[in-house]
Amino acid sequence: MACFARRHASKIRILDRETFRSLSLARARRENDWIFRGKRENLGLNNGVSPSFRDHRPTRKNAHYVTRTASRLREDSERMNSPRLVVANGTSTLASRIFLAQSKILELVGSGGEMGEAFTEFCVGLERLFPDSIACVTLIEPSSQALEILAAPSLPDAFRQSINGLTIGLAPGTCCAAAYGNETIVSEDLQADAVWEGLTEEALAAGLGACWSAPIRGMRPAERPGEQEQIVVLGTVALYFSQPRAASSTEIQALEIAAALAELTIGTARSKEQAGSHEFFDAVTKLPNRGVFSNQLEQTVLDMDPRNDRIAILVVDIDHFKEVNDTYGYAVGDFLLQSVSQRLVGLRRDNDLLARFGDDEFAFLIGDVASGEDVKTIAQKVLEVVSAPYDFGGQELAISASIGGSVFPWDGEDAQTLMRNAENALVSAKKQGRGLCRMYAPTMGGYAFEKLQLKMALSYALENEELIVRFQPKVSSETNKIVGAEALTYWNHPGMGEISPVKFIPIAEETGQIIPLGEWVLRTACEQVQAWRPEFGNLTMAINISAIQFRERSFVETVRSILRDSGIEPEAIELEITESVAMNEVEKTLERLQELHDLGVHIAIDDFGTGYSSLAYLKRFPIHTLKIDKSFVLNTPQDQGDMAIVKGVIALAHNLRLEVVAEGVETAEQASYLRAEGCEFLQGFHFSRPVPKAGFEQLLRDGFDAE
Repeated sequence: MACFARRHASKIRILDRETFRSLSLARARRENDWIFRGKRENLGLNNGVSPSFRDHRPTRKNAHYVTRTASRLREDSERMNSPRLVVANGTSTLASRIFLAQSKILELVGSGGEMGEAFTEFCVGLERLFPDSIACVTLIEPSSQALEILAAPSLPDAFRQSINGLTIGLAPGTCCAAAYGNETIVSEDLQADAVWEGLTEEALAAGLGACWSAPIRGMRPAERPGEQEQIVVLGTVALYFSQPRAASSTEIQALEIAAALAELTIGTARSKEQAGSHEFFDAVTKLPNRGVFSNQLEQTVLDMDPRNDRIAILVVDIDHFKEVNDTYGYAVGDFLLQSVSQRLVGLRRDNDLLARFGDDEFAFLIGDVASGEDVKTIAQKVLEVVSAPYDFGGQELAISASIGGSVFPWDGEDAQTLMRNAENALVSAKKQGRGLCRMYAPTMGGYAFEKLQLKMALSYALENEELIVRFQPKVSSETNKIVGAEALTYWNHPGMGEISPVKFIPIAEETGQIIPLGEWVLRTACEQVQAWRPEFGNLTMAINISAIQFRERSFVETVRSILRDSGIEPEAIELEITESVAMNEVEKTLERLQELHDLGVHIAIDDFGTGYSSLAYLKRFPIHTLKIDKSFVLNTPQDQGDMAIVKGVIALAHNLRLEVVAEGVETAEQASYLRAEGCEFLQGFHFSRPVPKAGFEQLLRDGFDAE
């Protein structure tokens, strides 16, 4: 049965076949809510079909058409089996998938691909969204008014030849009817539908049972002054199915959205032919530009349902890109942008949009976000692939990236707010040392409320003795004995349970509570190691110092006071600062480190290898220890690149007469490799996780079997 779907009429009339046949032609023309013939005077539409076709379409065909309006479609939707859709969460989710899939097609057009190639991708994407379907896109040849197949990669060849070039208004088929009437048509059963008279045998031979078709509409510019633009039909988007199949209202709307996006692709391709691709695509990377991304984001968000739909934005910034241009020149800078874009394209999924967003920025629009872990996984992969070395004429370049992200609807229900919050998160990532990803909402589901709760509760955590310090052993690689510990802070909240420092330390830094919290940890750790030393020997204690603590004017005096009060020998205390903190305002860092050195405490550079240390400054710093970041230890001894970095750090440290600690040692194989390379101290889960005071004392007494 053929179905015309219109939603403009205020009245609703549902006509069965017999009733429709019994109505006279004169009466039919008086009913504005019927879909009849191709003429649309009441809507002011002109579908671009020549008057002879529009006015003289055979009435025998018209007499077989059946009108089904929006209410009938909704009844069908309840009656039908919706799970046949890949996404059954409603129109908005399905539509968003179509919008996001369009980015790959636009990119093909912008990078010089043929329109046929782009629409082949378009058809493949539709077939993924509608399982068991065969997609087909046709365009009207203006002079002959024939429907020419532009793309139909899965359509059987014999059937393709049968329908290619059919004249709209005269020939059978759902697509011809849709193009002629400027209406979406659903032929539920090709063998029983009068629209298919003359082609039923071909459809049967091709194994086709149903066809849905929507017109691709465009605007025809005014030809004379004073005239208005006209809506015209450019072609059709159709879905064929192997079995008879009705369409729900959700499926009808999704098909019409696909037709609208087909028009966008056609317009993009024709604009490119007329004016080149720079209006839509970046000239260096061939990716969609900021304008395309912003329009796509706005269009997608408008179609989102905040109750069910989740999308995310990641803004990726190449760290220190200006220095690459200044040092190596713009040719190398362009090469780097092209290389980064190629790597990012390799990470993009079918439902994602990737664009170049600025001089050194790229942006991801991530569709179908199931959980926060989805976004974190993609962000981590981006950081990994971007930071891998680049070879340029035999010269190796190493860079990193910073990422800021936001998630719909928690971080904004409109495109502008989502984009602003993602960029704010990017600024935060840069401030915290670069090479990081910061989400505006690090966890999914009411994060803003949870963050407010944590802020309020943290102000009482010290007073209520909810914070605890755990200790992770530092092991001599030579003797396999514990020689010290690193103090790590955890929060045991009475209502929320144990809270990771990854969650509450950033909040403490944001609110300034890191100053009293850090002082408490430093005092607790100093007092504890002093209590242990009479029984267990000359243990050392490492304590992490945040950037805010380190820059605090009274920090040196605070350390002096705690050393005096606890009675601990200063050389037993090792204060750890990250490489990025050390390289921020280097002269002030040098002055502060010298003051701490004068107190007698030891200084360690933590996470070494992840920042941008200058060797000229490094040798000036009064430091004692380099701690190899766990990211380099993780894949040793299998990864040759990581092995080279580990060897280099150890050799550098020994040449500067510094000790080396390897963090993140998780296997006996890693421990054995690091011993063989001359790394003095090891730390990681292979030996022990961070444990409370009593557990650490048990380790000191009993030792452990790890080799």
